[in-house]
Amino acid sequence: MTDGTAADAAIAQAWDAGAEDALERAYRRWSPLVHGLAARAVGPTEAEDVTQQVFLSAWRRRETYDPAQGPLGAWLVGITRRAVADLLRQRHRTAEVPSTLHDGTAPEGVLHDADRDDLLALYEELERIGDPPRQILLLAYVHDRTQKEIAELLDLPLGTVKTQTTRTLARLRTRMGGAR
Repeated sequence: MTDGTAADAAIAQAWDAGAEDALERAYRRWSPLVHGLAARAVGPTEAEDVTQQVFLSAWRRRETYDPAQGPLGAWLVGITRRAVADLLRQRHRTAEVPSTLHDGTAPEGVLHDADRDDLLALYEELERIGDPPRQILLLAYVHDRTQKEIAELLDLPLGTVKTQTTRTLARLRTRMGGAR
């Protein structure tokens, strides 16, 4: 178990036990992920509210978290997905924010519903996969690092990084219903 995985497990165990500091620890660990997903889905203005709502809702319903069903981070991504969907439904009902510009394109930084759902599903699967495969893919595809840079950053052999990348991408394609 890597240090990150062990730390995540410790936070999840504290969360499951209802420990006093569990919410704060979970927020420090997963709020960047939740906020990033929310910002991509609804824009930066409302992302902070969504993030706060996700953690408040999760803490209030913490007894519904089942560690046997998956990691705490994946559970929080699921709550994020629902919070974003609720906000978008509310937006659609009140028509406060147009879903497209006059030329039919999406506003800058805001994803179409299908793209948003795919992105949230991908992050949920990445949370389930765990480290180091998750770290490798995020460094490669989010932070635009080369495999050599990733190997150096994570202190892994280059061959391991290449193998993990190939296997993890295949695993994600399978889990998300894509072709092999």
